[in-house]
Amino acid sequence: MLFLFIQMFLFLIFFLFICIENLYYFNVPIMKTAKIQKTKIYRRKCEELDIQIHYRMLLQRISRHLSPEEVSFLMGKPFDFISKFETFKTKRIFMYDLLVMHHVLEINSMGSMVPLGVALSSQKNVYELHVTILADRVIYAMYKVDVEQDQRIIEFKLIDIRHDIDPHVYSTAEEVKKIRILLNEKIDAGFFNEERQPYEIHNLCCAELKQYMQPKNLMLVLDELLLRSEGEKIVRKETGYGFGYVLAAHTKSTEKKISNF
Repeated sequence: MLFLFIQMFLFLIFFLFICIENLYYFNVPIMKTAKIQKTKIYRRKCEELDIQIHYRMLLQRISRHLSPEEVSFLMGKPFDFISKFETFKTKRIFMYDLLVMHHVLEINSMGSMVPLGVALSSQKNVYELHVTILADRVIYAMYKVDVEQDQRIIEFKLIDIRHDIDPHVYSTAEEVKKIRILLNEKIDAGFFNEERQPYEIHNLCCAELKQYMQPKNLMLVLDELLLRSEGEKIVRKETGYGFGYVLAAHTKSTEKKISNF
């Protein structure tokens, strides 16, 4: 009887040890994720229309799996243009910029950018954008703040990927190589003898290489051409509406008219 009792006691100790060990390993990923998690809060006071436009611009970017830098690049804007708007550092965006974004992202309808025919309140409210960075994703949560009641009402929540993490290293390197070869051929053929808009170069790469090319990979190759010290060098030419790329020897080429948009 005593022997049986000792066996049961040892079995219970062993079972308890296994449970504790499994619980530890189960919690390790959660603990690691919690350490990685970081939330930043951006606040502004504005009309409902501003938040509606903010939501649509953010949704269009995320749905196309593009980073803020990539969208800014395609629009011919400084690389932090979209990021500043999304985090309320830029308070307003011009209709022209919405038209450009609509054009370069090939969005079907302007209604996807601006809420047309919708009755919106002109009253200004306080809004908070909570940006939570996790190990593999970024969560955007917009809240309308009732200052008097100290309450937050959720307006929308969108989940994006981490654009600073590349899970396809080898395919990315191959894509960069293809773009590099193509653009060098286009330089020799005189393509950059006149100013070219970023989205125009991107469309060319997708068409010539017969597959969708990530704008970030095109950006890498263009940066290489900008830093080139020998041979035919590309320069980034700024205009009143953005920038384009042109061969250094042809910087006096005629700017493309705004009507092209």
